[in-house]
Amino acid sequence: MGKFGICIKDTFGDEEVEIFFKEIIENFARESFAHWEIWGRFPFIYREKQLNSVLTPAIHNYTQNIWLEEPFRNRENKKRFLDIATVKDNKIFLIELKHSWIHKKGKTKKDWETAIKQISDIDENTIEGSFNIDYNLIKIALMIVPTYIPIDKENGKEILKLSEEEYVDNLFQEYTNNEDKNYFPNLIGTIKINNSKEYIYKSKNGNEIYPFVSFIAKIERVN
Repeated sequence: MGKFGICIKDTFGDEEVEIFFKEIIENFARESFAHWEIWGRFPFIYREKQLNSVLTPAIHNYTQNIWLEEPFRNRENKKRFLDIATVKDNKIFLIELKHSWIHKKGKTKKDWETAIKQISDIDENTIEGSFNIDYNLIKIALMIVPTYIPIDKENGKEILKLSEEEYVDNLFQEYTNNEDKNYFPNLIGTIKINNSKEYIYKSKNGNEIYPFVSFIAKIERVN
């Protein structure tokens, strides 16, 4: 057993998009462990800004290019910035990124709804001039959510028993249990950190571990 395991559940149905996510999630896991060796912390436990310490190289290692914070105007003609863009073969991936935590349900729901709203601004008209619309344009609302457990929490033991496959299935069920299908993800990937008790974060609230990191995505074609 290695340091981590990965599972992806995809209902979008594009093999190249699934490979894109698989490569990035695997790279993200490797970058996270590399940062742990130097810093003694995982960058994904904080917030969106620190998250890019590992997400940006994870994407670049696969596509060999990345463009951050591209300005464009939304449908109300207000200036906005697209978080991430990258090109792979004949596709341009346009990503709006959010960071949240699994156990903060109210915040997580709000962050997910914000990400969905942000990609609704992206269409051929709003991004023309910024990106080549002759490519296949894929827009993605992506929320990366670590699962944290206080080291002395008794019910955390049940979570630790779950495999990455079981955890993905549970998340998919949770996020599609919504009356509004606009908020359904169509891809979820999870990293399980094996032997997570070896990677303890000493926070002001006590010692914590992070057994899972999940990538929740809503993927849509622009053209």
